[in-house]
Amino acid sequence: MTTAEVLERLRTSRAVFDDKLAKVPRESLSAPIPGSAHTVKEIVAHASAYDELVVERLVASRHGATTALDRDRTGWEAFNERIWRESADRKAKTVLQRADEIFEALMHEVGALSDGEIQSAIGATAALDRAWLEGRAPWQLIAIDCYDHYPAHYAELDAAACQA
Repeated sequence: MTTAEVLERLRTSRAVFDDKLAKVPRESLSAPIPGSAHTVKEIVAHASAYDELVVERLVASRHGATTALDRDRTGWEAFNERIWRESADRKAKTVLQRADEIFEALMHEVGALSDGEIQSAIGATAALDRAWLEGRAPWQLIAIDCYDHYPAHYAELDAAACQA
């Protein structure tokens, strides 16, 4: 996988997510989604939190710092619960704006990687946490946490749009 291919997958998957999100009336962003324990703004904050983890990992690694983060210490479940809890009190507009900023940072950080750095933990990705990588290439974790993650929430966004 090349950097250009990863960027294209990020763009494409996020565009579908954003298109589905755009179909949800703004006044419904904080309403419960049928069949879900969450609201649209919470789903957006959740997906964005994983994007932000990747950004934080790439920035830290580029500076040679460890990339073991909150989610790594507390586990997926505790991390997700914290994100759900924190996003419940945020205004939808703030969540959407922050998600856009984080995605822009994600595209910037991924775009700064060479093909070699995205394929192996070398150069700017050399300090990535080995426990996070679990023997996989950096692009595979970007896929898992970002562009393969967005589709996991497409049905919820569709349900929210249909309830309007």
